Amino acid sequence: METRPIDPVMFQVKRDGVYLSSPRVKGRIRLHRSIARLLIDSSASINLDEVEGDSEAIARALKQLLELGFLEEAGGGESAWPTPWREWGGLAWQFHQSIRDAPFASKGTDERERYGDALAERDMPRGAKPIDPEVEILLLPRVHAEMPASFKDVLEDRRTHRDFIESPIPLESLSTLLHYTFAPLRFSDAGEMGVVQLRASAAGGARHETEAYVVALDVHGVSPGIYRYDNIRHGLISVQPGVSREQLEHLTHTQGFFTSAAFGVITTAVPERMAWKYPHPRAYKMLLQNVGHVAQVFSMTATALGLGAALTGAFRDSEIESLLSIDGVGEFPTFFFSCGVPQRNPDGSPIRYRSPESPFLN
Repeated sequence: METRPIDPVMFQVKRDGVYLSSPRVKGRIRLHRSIARLLIDSSASINLDEVEGDSEAIARALKQLLELGFLEEAGGGESAWPTPWREWGGLAWQFHQSIRDAPFASKGTDERERYGDALAERDMPRGAKPIDPEVEILLLPRVHAEMPASFKDVLEDRRTHRDFIESPIPLESLSTLLHYTFAPLRFSDAGEMGVVQLRASAAGGARHETEAYVVALDVHGVSPGIYRYDNIRHGLISVQPGVSREQLEHLTHTQGFFTSAAFGVITTAVPERMAWKYPHPRAYKMLLQNVGHVAQVFSMTATALGLGAALTGAFRDSEIESLLSIDGVGEFPTFFFSCGVPQRNPDGSPIRYRSPESPFLN
């Protein structure tokens, strides 16, 4: 009987063996390396009758793969990938599988003791970038702007705004937004985990790997350009003097976020801060969730200040890394925000918002 591996199949090599998975089959299995090698070398077709004559154990394993659905009869029609993996592709599936069932060291167990020993052997990363006293910094005002809106109003008024009134933003508004989104509101002694920042946004283990780069376009007291936000000293350090709206539109694939925005913020991740405490691939998923928390705090704080914000993950990674002088490995971009005074409809909604038509309304 002629068989072939289904399309797609993914191989993940780990210390305890080779794991096989596919979006077309529920679950994943561990293979002997010889079986994995056979599947890779014979991806076109495998004759089960011929294999049975060579090795009974291998034949048994292949028949089990056929029963589970990892092999199919050769000559049949191509089966489609299930959605959404058909659109997202094999790399997304591989990532999805690699973070499943991550180990966790529970308190009072041998695993926890071994985890603590391993943690002590690794150098604890800094919770913030080092301060260079020779580099000039624009210290922002510590007096925060008023936010008279109630929490209920903020929840109901928060919307994505892409269209802004061409009006400069007060420095106090930018300062307040950066403080509540990216700065520590207090610190906590976490014992063996060190002193950690407690920000307004939730973060796994309070590792707070997110950094912020401000793109100033029309802010009182700040020259146009790109700045790194020093969240400990609450100030801006120049990274790139001068920046154009055309350049920002190019970086964000001309989505219209920066045609009239007063400023933007690029968030980056310093993954070492999280990887030190969480040395498994699931931490990458947590990292992406963390920047989502940051984005929500940014958007809601902007709303409370009477501003509007838009968020996008569609940007040109390599060009932004070059612009910020980061390597894309030890630090890489995660989100791009734009902000300004929003254009609104009479009811306060974004100017592009249209209520759905209803047959029950005149």
